[in-house]
Amino acid sequence: MERSAVKDLMYGGIQELMRNRDYYYRSTVNIEYSHWTEPGIQALTEYMNTMGWMMLKAEEKELDSRAKNMVLNTLKGEQQTP
Repeated sequence: MERSAVKDLMYGGIQELMRNRDYYYRSTVNIEYSHWTEPGIQALTEYMNTMGWMMLKAEEKELDSRAKNMVLNTLKGEQQTP
């Protein structure tokens, strides 16, 4: 999965958790009264652990792809010079 997709998932997932009253209390009076509930804190923690893993995998995939491209470009360059 690409980094941009992981970013979209992160934002969308947190937004969805915050829309659920079981996980997040949203005050209409003042933002200071809004807060994560206990089940929300647990869900957010589990979600962030999963997303963190996905972020690491996306970064590994990107680094692997860059390394392969560098090797291929180097080989192409060596083949072109006599």
